[in-house]
Amino acid sequence: MGRAPFRPIVRPGLVFIGTAIGVIGAGLIVTLFFLSSGALTTNRTSFENPGLSGHSTWVEVATRSTSAKATVALSWTASEPVNVTLVPAQACSSMLGYCPAGPPVFNWTLQTSGQGTDPSASASAYLVSVVNPNTAVARATAVVSVTENPGSSLPDWGYILIAAGGVTLIAIGGIAIFLGLFLPSGVYQNPDQLMAGRPPPFEPPEEPGSGADGPAP
Repeated sequence: MGRAPFRPIVRPGLVFIGTAIGVIGAGLIVTLFFLSSGALTTNRTSFENPGLSGHSTWVEVATRSTSAKATVALSWTASEPVNVTLVPAQACSSMLGYCPAGPPVFNWTLQTSGQGTDPSASASAYLVSVVNPNTAVARATAVVSVTENPGSSLPDWGYILIAAGGVTLIAIGGIAIFLGLFLPSGVYQNPDQLMAGRPPPFEPPEEPGSGADGPAP
């Protein structure tokens, strides 16, 4: 008797369960994406000095609510060549209430306009400084923009667990779908039922005179 041919049989229940598990895993991955990419918020602070005297300095403060990593941009114009810097600041007892707290983020020398963007801003305040080295009065304007991505307060290990759980569920769902579509029939039959359809094992005939009572006299 030849071996039965391979007969895959679709198991709708297993396919449905695998699809549901895969959808849940994909949902975890999508949720992780939304948790890590919250809505962007941009705060703009505008400054203007219509009469910056010669050989004088004009300083303004741009603050923001958090010190999380963000993108800070400065755009400015002047009617005379001036020197402009943007410096991170921290609270102090000065007249403005803030003092420089690091090297300049941007620096222009004897220019009439400029713009720059820093995607790694982390200070909670910045000082915009405009120096007029000329004798003529200068008119200057500046706009500081800070773009923040609030994201989520979930810790790093939380992201890792969600990502691992999503990938694991997708893998389990894929395996279940594969088994539901391609698992051959008969693999779960009772062994006794399988043996009942097979011919009895071959047994050699007994030799004459080899009965249980011994040889005849």
